[in-house]
This record gives sequence, C-alpha cells and structure tokens, in this order.
Amino acid sequence: MKINLIDTDLDRKARRTTIAVAAVFTLLVGILSTLGAGASYRSATNGSDFFSDAGGFFSLADIKRLVWGNADAAGQDIVNKEDGRLNVLILGIGGGKHDGSLLTDTIILASLDKKGNRVGMLSIPRDTAYPLGNGRFQKINAVNAYAEKEHPGEGARYTADAYSKLLGVRIDRVFRVDFQGFEDFVDALGGIEINVERSFTDNSFPTEENGPNPFKWTSVSFKKGEQTMDGHRALQFVRSRHGSNGEGSDFARSRRQQQVIGAIRDKLVSRDVLTDPKKISELWNTLSSHIQTDVTAWDALKLAPLALDFKDAKIQTHVLTDAADGELIPANVDGAFMLFPKKPDWSEIRALAADPFQSKEEVAAAAKPLEHVNLEIKNGTFRTGYAAQISTKLESLGYNINATGNATKRGFEKTIIYDLTGGKKPEELAKLKKMLSADVSSPTVEGKTVKPDEQTTETLYVSSTDFLIVLGDSSLGLINTYAVTSNP
Repeated sequence: MKINLIDTDLDRKARRTTIAVAAVFTLLVGILSTLGAGASYRSATNGSDFFSDAGGFFSLADIKRLVWGNADAAGQDIVNKEDGRLNVLILGIGGGKHDGSLLTDTIILASLDKKGNRVGMLSIPRDTAYPLGNGRFQKINAVNAYAEKEHPGEGARYTADAYSKLLGVRIDRVFRVDFQGFEDFVDALGGIEINVERSFTDNSFPTEENGPNPFKWTSVSFKKGEQTMDGHRALQFVRSRHGSNGEGSDFARSRRQQQVIGAIRDKLVSRDVLTDPKKISELWNTLSSHIQTDVTAWDALKLAPLALDFKDAKIQTHVLTDAADGELIPANVDGAFMLFPKKPDWSEIRALAADPFQSKEEVAAAAKPLEHVNLEIKNGTFRTGYAAQISTKLESLGYNINATGNATKRGFEKTIIYDLTGGKKPEELAKLKKMLSADVSSPTVEGKTVKPDEQTTETLYVSSTDFLIVLGDSSLGLINTYAVTSNP
C-alpha cells in the first residue's frame, strides 16, 4: 500500500477549485476594469447614452443566470446544454482598409463535448460554394459581407445562423475578429508557441503600405521547428496561401489556422494568464474594437472554469479538401473558382459538423462491417456501370459482394435495401442505410426469388445473400463527384 501525504486527491481537487475561482474572479476584474472603455467606445460609435450603454452589460436577469444557471430568454444557457455540446463559430476578416474587408478569410466551427471531454474543429475553405437556391451559388466567404450590410453590427450572428442551417447543427456563439485584432491579441498574450511542421517560403504574400498603390507583394519564410511567434509573425503564418513545400493552398492554410487556435487556447488557459488581472484586462481592451461577438460578459464568466476542464483535451481537427479522400470537388461557375461538396445534399459535411471528434481513420473503421455481410447489388437507375462502381466502394470497406446486375425496374430515385436476414443483422443494416441514403424493406422471399411487391420480382444469384440492394440516385454521393460548370 502506497500513501502519498504530499499530493492527495483532496489537495488536487482543492487546487483545481482555487484555480477555477481565481479564473472567474480575474475575468470579472478584467471585465469591470474595461467596462467603461467598452461602453465609451460603443456610445461614441452608436451615438447612444454612455450610462444606458454601460448599464446594458449587467442586469438582474444576468446576475440571476450567473448565480442559478438559468437559460436566457431564448433558452440558450451557454454551458448547460442538454446534449453537452458547445458549438462556436470563429470568423476571421481583413477589416480596416484591407481589400474585401468583410470577406471571411477564416471559417472554423469549434465544438466542445462536455460529456466526453473532447474538442473538434472543422475548417471550411473560403471558396466553398454556398447555395442561394434556384441553382445559384456564391462563395461562402461572402455570406458575412452581405449579412453585415443588411444587419450592421450583427453580421456575425446572422452569418452563424446561415451556416447553422447549411451544416445542420446548432451554433451557440460566434466570434469575428479582424487581422489587427488577431495580431494585437497574440501580442497581448506574450506570443504563442508554434511547431512549424515543414519549412516553406511564400513569395506572393500580400502587404499594405501607404501611397497611391497600397497593394504590394512581399516574401515570407518559415523554418521547420518549434518557435515563439508574435502577433505579426502569427498573422503571416495563418494568412500565407502561396507557400512552397506543400503549403501553397487554402487547405494548408486552414490547417495552420487550426494549429494557431490550439496554441492560443494553450496560452489562454495557462496559469500565467488566468491568474493575471492585468493580462485579462489588456486582452479585453485589445479586442474591444476589433471583435464582433454575441458572447456576453456573463457568458465569459461561466466559460472561464469550463476552459480549465478542456485545458488538456486533445483537439481533433478536420479540413474540408478536394483531395481524393476529401469532401469537395473543384468547379468553375461562370468564371469563378468554387468548391462543391461531393455529396450534393451536404450529408458528408453535415456528418462531420455533427461529430467532429473522430479522425477519418476512426470514422472509416466504424463504417466497416463487424461481421461477414453478403450483398447483391442491382442498378435501379439508367446510369451505366453504377452497380459496379458502388460495389467497388463497398467492397473496399469490407463487404462481400456476391453479384451485381440490373434491376427489373429502372428509374429509382431512392435506393432500397431488401433485408433477407429476417432482422438478424440490424447494426449492419443501419450502416448500409445511412451510407447509401436508402429506404429499407422486408420483401417476400421464395428460394432465390424476391418479391418487393405484387408486380415486381428480383432473382438472386446466390441464396446466401443477406441484403439485396436496388440502387437509386440517392446513393450517388458515395462514389460520384458534384461537378458544375455553369449556373443553370
């Protein structure tokens, strides 16, 4: 038996509680110390009364929510969600005099899972095609610009609502910060620690200077290895998109942006920051004129101890790409480069947004059958070679394909899976249904004859078949790309 009188569980719990209380207290000091400056800024820019604007920060309802943990008027308690999830949209814009100042250079959906103590991040490239309806599209980075134009001062929230509908997930809060705010914030943190994975040089990095022709190019380089970056250097690191050595794409940039966000998280939850009132105040002041967010002061107070819970949580990152195993396909729409989802219904991307906590390898492993499954696949569409293409894909996942062929009837919009096991393989049936966007039916079976209905029969090639799959157009996203060359 080993007894440790120096570092007991009780001591560790007490230290954790002390740090959490200190974090909340420190954040409160910072908020109170900068309340006047923040209200002054808003009253000056919005023309509102200073006292009424300052008073809007704190109310009896806010105090009640802080003490009792009740939800706000919209039922949105930022911490205590029923599903244990907190989804935050992070937007980065140029701001100031930058070209396209309201276009989003960074789009990241960050998700925290309180139940599993997990963190996931999903990056969406700025050239992703955002559907407007009636066969029309625009680049997704323009959504914020239009939202801000229609709703001045609230564009970020309206952008979050638009992305929420597109991705099929709840977005609880949104942060939108411009380049200068990002740079100043990293400096206020005292810099961040970044491990550059590979050396690269970008000879086409944009820079802005005073004069009649402010837009120019410069060269930036990064050497492989761990290093401390100040705000200016970190901004170059996340903005570069023409680098050498495999770093010359928006996808590579998205990965670097996620890496920097992780580094900022590590610095923010460090004891040096959370227990330093002056540092908290400086950080708040830094962002006050460079950020648009719907996070309230009381939200911040409740999030401080939550940040400690996720201090050591691993961040699972995802970047939508047009790689062979990616989710996107490049296309030209009226001369504009755009990236479209391989699955036109966005189901693959929505699945990532709903569960960003697993790696691609873990997702692929989950898709593999847990037991031996025999399939027969018949083409119920007019697409030549469709059954063979789907079969190849399913075979690569571990399914046994007994035979392929054409269905008796054609023109199916929805794929149908006929369960010939009598319900004995429900888990495998559920996987196939989801993967193929299919309906499920239990037909009458006589020997090798399957009777889906009174007018139709299908003949099995092998009597040991577990599931007969009659393909419809709904399964196209499993193997086909979504190429668009022009607007209808």
